[in-house]
Amino acid sequence: MTAAGPIGIIGVGEIAHAIVSGLCEGVDSPPRILLSPRGARVGAELAGRYPNVRVCTDNQAVADEAGVVMVAVRPQDRSEALTSLTIVPGTVVISLMAGVAVDELRDLLGHSGPVIRAIPLPAVSRRSSITVTFPEHPVSEALFGALGGSLVAPAEGAFDVFSALTSTFTSHYAYLSTLADWASRQGLEAKDADRYVRDLFRNVAHPLGDETRDLPQIAASHETPGGINERIRTTWFDPNRAALGDALDALLADLRRRSP
Repeated sequence: MTAAGPIGIIGVGEIAHAIVSGLCEGVDSPPRILLSPRGARVGAELAGRYPNVRVCTDNQAVADEAGVVMVAVRPQDRSEALTSLTIVPGTVVISLMAGVAVDELRDLLGHSGPVIRAIPLPAVSRRSSITVTFPEHPVSEALFGALGGSLVAPAEGAFDVFSALTSTFTSHYAYLSTLADWASRQGLEAKDADRYVRDLFRNVAHPLGDETRDLPQIAASHETPGGINERIRTTWFDPNRAALGDALDALLADLRRRSP
């Protein structure tokens, strides 16, 4: 990274935990990381595990020392956490808050320096997840590049679309749970149903690494005309496509509804 000073994180929850783990675990020369006292349990765990991590007395202490400040508080808590905060000129601010525009955060902080939005996912802890950012900036791209890769959205509206897509992964887990529950109601042992569904979809994900084929081609290659996969898709998934699109449209509208 090109910014001077340590990385500071305000709001230490699960995503902050994943970021710190990805930056530190198994790394020969990890960066200095400063954590806000918010999220005391997680902060204490990280500081105890990594000697380059320190919990500061308050948010302002993080902002005073850090060259990069990540804002990872809940969007509804942003005014309380940030209104009285003074950001040192030249600091790079990276917001992990969904639905909070660059200009809104800049106004809230009174900061004229770089403000970037980012969508890190839990897999950054393993350095295996692409993080979408906006706008482009060498510091954020280097930081998230080290955590699995960086993808810069071409505009803030496009960034919000990427953000909406991230809302679907817990539904995927719930879908798998529903399959296992159904199988156990048909008489399978719950542990066998769980094991099989996990293995089935762990292997189904493998073709996603083949970037020579688009997603419809991958889907088609796993479906036989008149077969059982086609039957479930046409009788269950296809009739519900519109409902999924409507739900994502409504979420995107909310993400783009800027607060005054």
